[in-house]
Amino acid sequence: MGATEIVQAFVSPAEKLIEAVSGAIGKAYEPKHIRKMADAKAYELKLISDTVRNNSDVPIVYDSTGVSIDTSDFEEIAKRASSRLAYQEITKQQNIEAVADNAYEELENAKDVSSESVNPDWMFRFFDSVENISNEDMQKIWGHILAGEIKCPNTYSFRTLEKLKNMTQQEAECFQRVSSFALRHAGKAFILNDKNILNKYNVHFGHILMLEECGLMVAQDLSLKLRVSINQQEALYNSKVIGMVKGKNTESQELRISVFIFTESGSQLIKAIQPQVNSQYFIEYLEMARKKNQDFVFTAHEIKYIDDEIEGKINYNPTDILSVEQT
Repeated sequence: MGATEIVQAFVSPAEKLIEAVSGAIGKAYEPKHIRKMADAKAYELKLISDTVRNNSDVPIVYDSTGVSIDTSDFEEIAKRASSRLAYQEITKQQNIEAVADNAYEELENAKDVSSESVNPDWMFRFFDSVENISNEDMQKIWGHILAGEIKCPNTYSFRTLEKLKNMTQQEAECFQRVSSFALRHAGKAFILNDKNILNKYNVHFGHILMLEECGLMVAQDLSLKLRVSINQQEALYNSKVIGMVKGKNTESQELRISVFIFTESGSQLIKAIQPQVNSQYFIEYLEMARKKNQDFVFTAHEIKYIDDEIEGKINYNPTDILSVEQT
């Protein structure tokens, strides 16, 4: 290991964030708890805001040639323009720092972080996207994205940043609702397309269409194909429950499950939003499937932990938690 690698190994996640943010915004970033001028900036922002509001009238001249602007006082107009620009820039800086603060809070006690540097172009694109984000809930989502990229570069694509940048608060809330039902299989994220169960939990096709317009889901009904046998099983899971499916015969059997899938950007955003997982709908679906599909064996188990380093490495409790008995 070279000298540079040794230094990188001892850089904490929070220190890596500070370095990356400082490089992207062109000034030394200081976490919220050590910034000395927060209250002063807030007061300055209020003064500038009041100035902009109270001095927004531009003199209008009416004469024989028509209507024109009185330019005899360019200095006063220039001052108001300067105040407006200063107000905008201060607001942008506050938004950037709020997002960075959210990321810092997440990384402050983190232990593992990649020694790989974050792509500078990604950082510039990221802060260009967040400078106009003033909603606190959205700032938290962006903060989680920044923290995730610091921990593991190339986690979030430029395309994902662009889609999130263009989302409204209503669309973000819709995504949070739908993604709480997300399951995974073979690296893909999806929700089960069972109308009765989804309606019970107030998820409707209109929600799927909205998210398709955002580029986060595919509204087309697709089939997830599982090949199973008595010696071969497949797994569907979220962060709390894993559902296991296998056949009753030695020969391979195919089971098709109707699903709506998330796009790659949608799948990445699930990690960023971290929705409150709804496992009950998944359990209800497995219990229903156990009744309808007598040629397959369905079980559900509580997950102990998921090894993020190894795809599909899941440790779970062997006790079956489905209430419907297998016949």
